[in-house]
Amino acid sequence: MPELLKKAYKDQLVTWIGKACHFRLLYKISRDGCSAQTFHQKCDGQGPTVTVLYNTNNTIYGGYLSQSWNSSGGYIADANAFLFRLQYNGSSNPLKFSISNASYAGNGNNTYGPTFGGGHDIHTFSGTINKSGKYFPLNGYVYNIGNSYNLNGQNSNTITNGSLQVTDLEVYSVIDGAEQQQTQVDKPWRVHTDWTEEKLEEIKENLLAYKPVSEANITAANILLLGQIGAGKSSFFNSVNTIFRGKISSKACSGNFEHSVTTMYRKYKIKDRSSGKFLKFRLCDSRGFEEDFALDAQEISFVLDGNIPDRYQFNPMVPFTPDTPGYIKDPDLENKIHCVAFVIDGSTVDVMPDKVLKQIKDLQIRMNQRGLPQIVLLTKLDKICPDVNDDVTNTFTSSAVCDAVEKVADIMGLPRAHVLPVKNYESETKLKTGVNILLMEAVERCLDFADDFMDEQLDKLASEET
Repeated sequence: MPELLKKAYKDQLVTWIGKACHFRLLYKISRDGCSAQTFHQKCDGQGPTVTVLYNTNNTIYGGYLSQSWNSSGGYIADANAFLFRLQYNGSSNPLKFSISNASYAGNGNNTYGPTFGGGHDIHTFSGTINKSGKYFPLNGYVYNIGNSYNLNGQNSNTITNGSLQVTDLEVYSVIDGAEQQQTQVDKPWRVHTDWTEEKLEEIKENLLAYKPVSEANITAANILLLGQIGAGKSSFFNSVNTIFRGKISSKACSGNFEHSVTTMYRKYKIKDRSSGKFLKFRLCDSRGFEEDFALDAQEISFVLDGNIPDRYQFNPMVPFTPDTPGYIKDPDLENKIHCVAFVIDGSTVDVMPDKVLKQIKDLQIRMNQRGLPQIVLLTKLDKICPDVNDDVTNTFTSSAVCDAVEKVADIMGLPRAHVLPVKNYESETKLKTGVNILLMEAVERCLDFADDFMDEQLDKLASEET
């Protein structure tokens, strides 16, 4: 599971700690579970630590102890301890709050998560906390902040929003000496030519000129997008559409919701604004995978085989059957799916629910039976690696992205070359060359695989006729 703490914030913490040091992730609730027992197992006796909370207001705060956590049940004395705020409501705004009563810097209760101050200033949680949707509702409190630390005129609301609803909590070991391990590898882990405007125009022209295998006699290649809700499936279509519209587009409904935003099967066409022509491929969007709602495997089989028409409204209570109005009885190659792209959030792959993974594996069996090529679009690169968040051209020199690619390839049982890192347009208001190149290279690879599938289908038909 990738670290969330950005390099700039690590550098700020090093300055406050006052000596050369680096950080190693010990505990992360989204990876290890939110349990006081697990926290103490992983963090007790580990020397100096930094605890970082990321709340749902996009505020980042926490505390530093130069002494080890323990489970003695008493307070931890530490004259070097401090609390901090790194980010407030999404804006970088670092503040350090020094210890005012060193005898009560931390607390070693074995039923508590990380706890700072007497009374306490920050009591993160007790016992075990289960995730609720997109966040962990920690059961501690921050309203006593200032008991043992000097807040310099700040208060609970201006430091923590008064909120312990967190998307994650991390504890890092603080290790003496500058960081030796690089977040960037010396050589790119995947060969990539360049990130220039010329390269962008070259790929764009290739996609504009693309035509399916001529012998197939079809008008467009069909690429099916499948993925867990919130992974960026519909956002991928919007992002590709954005490139050819020349401005940020949101044609397909997208977002982070508890249930799938996509409720209708769509075969989206992409129109180039400059020429006014439609490109010769379609991005097909279906329902997202959910932990508590399994996709109907037979329904997806109908999608793969071209039986389900565009704009069919999914109804969980009434699955699609050959008797459903609009059923395409004898689909030809034009109707079928030619390549499947699984859209996977690289920052949460470690905590992908078993039920979702089983759905994916069950569908892969059906795809393999049909000889359908599969690729993975690895999204949320900015959450995988802070360096990529700063500059997407660092994608192929980022060791964190490389690790995520290898992990996903192993989980999916696909070659690493079939896992393609992409960055969707989400918070941006203007187009970026690097983002466009990653997106269009991914589409190019999908179309290469789609052509391979068409060739194989044509060979199969020819052999059946002889």
